[in-house]
Amino acid sequence: MLILSKDEISWKVITKVTVTRLPIRVLEKKSHEWHSIGVSVKGGRVQKGYEAELPFNGKSYPTNPTVPPALRITNNSAGEIVIPTGKTGDPLKKNSP
Repeated sequence: MLILSKDEISWKVITKVTVTRLPIRVLEKKSHEWHSIGVSVKGGRVQKGYEAELPFNGKSYPTNPTVPPALRITNNSAGEIVIPTGKTGDPLKKNSP
């Protein structure tokens, strides 16, 4: 998954995140004025899937949702699904201050 930010005339890659699965959520929780991202994690050594929170550190998001600083979501964190399961090709909503 790529997380992009709009510059004046182009797009800048903020983070390239590995091993993500749908759905992708923009969480209400914020850090450094940017929303945390929720991604599903399952497969490989992770047999029982879970949702991980990717908090923004002021410069980027964690690149791997299976290791810190990514956090396992253990409660019903509020947020909006921006890419549901089975959906492809649509741009994400703006995630900036």
